[in-house]
Amino acid sequence: MVRFYCIVAMKDPHDPDKPRSRVKTWKKSTLFFMIALISIVISSFFLFMRFKHSEIIHAFGENIITTSTKQDPIVSKVPENTSKTPETHPIISSQSPFFDHTTIPGGDDVSIKSERQPQNLTLVQNQSTIEKTTGQALITDPYQQLVDDLNAFYSHLDKQPYMQDFHLKEPSKNHFSKLLQVLIDNPPAITRETDDYFTLLKNTAHFYRVLGKDNIFILKGILDREKASFERILKSFYALTDHPEYLKKEFSLTIPKDSLYDYAGFFLNTIGGRLYLFRRDSASRMTVSYYAVLIIDKANRRGDSRLGIDLRPAINSLIEEIENGGNHLKFKDDYLDTLYDLKEKYDNRG
Repeated sequence: MVRFYCIVAMKDPHDPDKPRSRVKTWKKSTLFFMIALISIVISSFFLFMRFKHSEIIHAFGENIITTSTKQDPIVSKVPENTSKTPETHPIISSQSPFFDHTTIPGGDDVSIKSERQPQNLTLVQNQSTIEKTTGQALITDPYQQLVDDLNAFYSHLDKQPYMQDFHLKEPSKNHFSKLLQVLIDNPPAITRETDDYFTLLKNTAHFYRVLGKDNIFILKGILDREKASFERILKSFYALTDHPEYLKKEFSLTIPKDSLYDYAGFFLNTIGGRLYLFRRDSASRMTVSYYAVLIIDKANRRGDSRLGIDLRPAINSLIEEIENGGNHLKFKDDYLDTLYDLKEKYDNRG
C-alpha cells in the first residue's frame, strides 16, 4: 500500500496518458478475424468430409446388395445328372404376344431382344409375389384367354331363350364348330367366277348351298341378336388362326391357310362374296372386309399369295367406308390405324 501511494504521489498530474496506437489495434482485430475465419473453414471442411463419407458408404452398401441379389435372367444352369428341362413360363414364352420380337416382312420371327428379358423376369417374380399374397394365379396365356372368351360366348348362347326355338341337338359350341369345319372344307370359287352363269350362281348362294336352309336361319337369328359381340368374337377367332393348335384342341377345327385365303379372296374379289356382304349390316360388312384384307396381306408377307390379289382398291374403299359410316364400330380406331399403315405400304410399292 505504501508503495502504491508513493508511485501515485510521484506521478506528475500535468503529464497525461499516451494515446493507444491505432495500428496495433487494427493488427489485433485482423488477427482475431483471421483466426475466426480459419476456424470456420476448418469446421466446414470436416463437416463436408463427414457427409461425403457417409454418402459413399451408403452407395457402396447399395452396390453390394444389388450385386449379391442380381441373377442372370437368360442362363439357367441345370445339373448335368438330370434330364429335366427348365420350365418355360408363359409370360416369357416366345409364343406370347407380350414377348418382344423382331420381325421381317414376309418372314417369321427371327430374333429376340435380350434387353427386354430382365423386365420379363421381373414380371415372373412379381407374379409369384402376387400369387403368394393373394392366393390367386394370374392368367398368363393370352391365347387361352381368347379360347375362354369364345367358350364364354357359346355358354351365353346356350342360356338364351331364343336359342331354344332352334332345337339344337347339341351344345352350340359343338354345333357351330362342325359348321365352321364344313365351310373350311368346301371353299368357294375365287377364280374364273364369271366364265359361266352356273359358277356365279354357286358363289352367290355359297353359304346357303353348303350349310343348308336351317343353319342359315339360325346364323341370321344369332347375328341379329348378338351384334354387340360380333366384333370381339371375330377378333378373338382371327387371333387364334395364328395358333391353330388351340383351335384344334378346343374346337376340333383344322384350318389350312389356303382355306382362309380362299374366303378372304371370295369376300374381296368376287361378285358372289361382295353380294353376300352387302346383304348384311354395315358393321358386319366392314369387319369381315377388314379381316379379309389382313389375311391377304399376311399371305403376301409369307410370299404365298397364289392369286396376286391387289389390295389397294379394297384398302382405299374400306378406309372411306369406315371413316364415313363406322362410328358404331367398337374398334374403329384400330381398324383405321392398321389400314392406313397398309395403304402406305402398298402405295410405296407402286
